[in-house]
Amino acid sequence: MGEEKKVKKCPECGGKGIPTGNTWPLTSPMALMGGKLIIMGTLECEDCGNKFRKKLKELPLEGPEAKEEMKKQEED
Repeated sequence: MGEEKKVKKCPECGGKGIPTGNTWPLTSPMALMGGKLIIMGTLECEDCGNKFRKKLKELPLEGPEAKEEMKKQEED
């Protein structure tokens, strides 16, 4: 399965923000208490070059996808 690139809106100019490949799990107590694993990432705007951070994914904490993401982050 190919990983889809999610386009997020740039906070500076409103252009397209494209993921740069840097991701990490958000380990805030509020997110974990809610039973969700939030994957954050850095993005770069195609129009103005602004770099910013946004939420890329939200996974159930007990699901197989969340466990796989945590393993990937531990290896890096």
